[in-house]
Amino acid sequence: MWWPDSRRRCTGIPPPGSCCSPSSGMPDMHVALVCPYSLDAPGGVGTHVMGLAGWLAGRGQRVTVIAPGRRARPAPPGVIFHLVGPSSDFHFNGSVAQLAVRRRQCADALRTSLAADVVHVHEPLTPGIAFAVAKGATTLVVTHHASFRVPTMLAGALRWRARALGERQSIAVSRAAAATARRACGAEPVIIGNGVVLPPAPAPRAGWRGGARPRVGFLGRLDEPRKGFDVFREVADLAAQEGLDAEFVALGPGSVTAGRVKLWGVVDDATRDQALQSVDCLVAPNLFGESFGMVLVEALASGCDVVASDLAGFRDVLAAAGTGAVFPVGDSRAALAILGERLARPTDPTRLHASAQQWGWDVLGPRVLAQYEVALARANTPPGHRGARVDGLGWHV
Repeated sequence: MWWPDSRRRCTGIPPPGSCCSPSSGMPDMHVALVCPYSLDAPGGVGTHVMGLAGWLAGRGQRVTVIAPGRRARPAPPGVIFHLVGPSSDFHFNGSVAQLAVRRRQCADALRTSLAADVVHVHEPLTPGIAFAVAKGATTLVVTHHASFRVPTMLAGALRWRARALGERQSIAVSRAAAATARRACGAEPVIIGNGVVLPPAPAPRAGWRGGARPRVGFLGRLDEPRKGFDVFREVADLAAQEGLDAEFVALGPGSVTAGRVKLWGVVDDATRDQALQSVDCLVAPNLFGESFGMVLVEALASGCDVVASDLAGFRDVLAAAGTGAVFPVGDSRAALAILGERLARPTDPTRLHASAQQWGWDVLGPRVLAQYEVALARANTPPGHRGARVDGLGWHV
C-alpha cells in the first residue's frame, strides 16, 4: 500500500543502467532499503536507514525505503517511502521491537523490493518484512545491528533461519554486532559503523551552553529499563546531595517519574540536534544490549561531551573518537564522579564535533556503495536488469 506523500515516483532520473550518477560517477541504480522497525517511533536503525537513504539519493541513486509505519513523512528528492502499515510489539533483548509480520505486509514489501537493483535489508533475520524480503532478493546486502548473547539452542535456530537467505554481502555496525552475527548465522561481516547526518559545526566554547550552569542530558526511551534512565535520575539526585550545581534534562518517549530531571519529551531529528547543542555533557547509562552507541555519536557531532556505561560498543566508539569517559555499568556514584571531572575540565565543542566526522555519511556511504558493487558483481546482474528468486513468496516470518 502506498501512503500519502509516498506515492510520487521519481521524475527526471534516467532509466537504470542508462547512465552514471553525475555526482558520484557510479552507474545509476535503484536501491531498496528495508527497515524492520516502524518509522512511526524513533530508533537507531530507522535513523541509520534514513541517513543512508538521503546520502544515496544525494549521489544520484534512486532509493525506496520499505518499512512498517502509518505516518507519511517528507521524502528527500530521489527517495520514495513505501510504508506497509501498522506494526505489532515484540519483546526481545530488553527492548520492544515494532514489527510488521502480517502475510499481506510481507507480500507487499517483497513485491516492492523486486523492482530494485540492490536490496539492502537491515536485521535480515528479524520476523516480518525484513526476513521475507531477504529471502526473495537476488542481489542482497544485509546489515546486522544487534548485540546479544546467543545461547547454543538459539544459535542453531538462527543458523537454520539464515540458510533460507541467498548469497549476500554482510555488514555489521560494530565488533559486538559482528560477533553476534558470526554466532547467529555464520556470517563474517564487514564492519561499517552506524552513520549520522552531521549537523553544522558548533561555535567554540564560550561558557556553559545551556545558561549559567552546566546542562547534563539523557537521550533515549525513558521507560525502557536497559536504556538506564533510572541510573540517570539517581545521578541527578546525587548531584543535588553532593553540591554539583547542574541542570539535568532528558529527551525521549516514555512515562516515568522525573525526580530532579526535566523531561523534554519526544523530539524529531532536527530538534534533537538543536537540543544537544545546548547540552554540555551527555550521560549514556545504558545497562546492556548496545552494539554501537549511535547516541554517543549524535552527541559528539553536536559538540556535546559524553560519559557512558562501560559497554563494549560504547568503549569502541569513544576509543575511536579519542574523547569521553566510561563508568561501571549501573554505578550512579561512579557516573557522578566522572561527570564532575568532565565538567571541571570541559572539552571544546569544536573538537568533539570533529571527532564525529568519521561517522558522517560522506565517509561511510562510499564503503556501503562498495558492498553494493560486490553484490552486483556476484549476482552478475548489471543495474537495470532486475530479478527475483521465485521462492521468496514461500516464507515463514
